[in-house]
Amino acid sequence: VTNENHPVSRAAAAGSSDLSLDVRRTHDKEVYLGEDRYEHPKEAFKMIHEYARNSDSLRPGAVVSDFGCAAGEFLSYLRRQEPAATYCGYDVVPELLVKARERVRGCDFREGSVLDRGLLGGGSLDLAFMIGVHEIFDDFVPALSNLLYWTREGGSVYLFGGFNPYPVDVYVKYHLVDDPVPEHREPGWNQFSKTSFSRYLDRVLGSGRHRFVPFEL
Repeated sequence: VTNENHPVSRAAAAGSSDLSLDVRRTHDKEVYLGEDRYEHPKEAFKMIHEYARNSDSLRPGAVVSDFGCAAGEFLSYLRRQEPAATYCGYDVVPELLVKARERVRGCDFREGSVLDRGLLGGGSLDLAFMIGVHEIFDDFVPALSNLLYWTREGGSVYLFGGFNPYPVDVYVKYHLVDDPVPEHREPGWNQFSKTSFSRYLDRVLGSGRHRFVPFEL
């Protein structure tokens, strides 16, 4: 699975010997370049900040990163609430980073993928956020493993998105009827089971070191 700014990943289509699927994320620019939530943040941002503020990790001088930061709306909100921390956002879409740099003050924005282990050194961060991103991947482990590696012992990692309460990992991709590329499939709505996440985290961190929090408006 790739973003349109990266080489395309192809997988053989079930039941077809001559069609390959072009699994490629393309809609981010359309959504986030046209969005403006800097002064009217999402309710999810407020909830995530509330939990982070109650941790020991979000403190003056804390090093904070958002992976898949898009146009920087979350970091814009977070910095207004906690101006004494240091903030950096990473994304793979250059156009979104241009907008983030134009609109958000006091934060650094860099091109980079959460899948690139060499992006940061181990234990570099006090807080790592990844909002609405893990659903893009067909395997959540590489991204989550990197977040854990980059975050210092005693720090915190926050993921926001859909998690299936049932022991089933659901993989969702769509194709627009009028898409000029018949092989194209748009990823981004996978629903991994809480069980899958818990088994992985219990194995690498030990039991009792993570929790799921429902998002309620």
